[in-house]
Amino acid sequence: MAKSESGAFTPRTGQVIQAENGTQYFVCGNNRIKISEHFAAGGKPLGDLIVDVVRHTAEKAAST
Repeated sequence: MAKSESGAFTPRTGQVIQAENGTQYFVCGNNRIKISEHFAAGGKPLGDLIVDVVRHTAEKAAST
């Protein structure tokens, strides 16, 4: 999120671009992030992945 002149935070949108060599980048403002991994087409939905991370983190915290 970017801070506007009024001091409120506003979301920035980005775009995916592809270089001549086929490398993909996510570009948002002055930031460019190389995309090196992709979700499998038949993989779990993002919501399920987040639930798995939360459960794993909770179990790890409970065991220490």
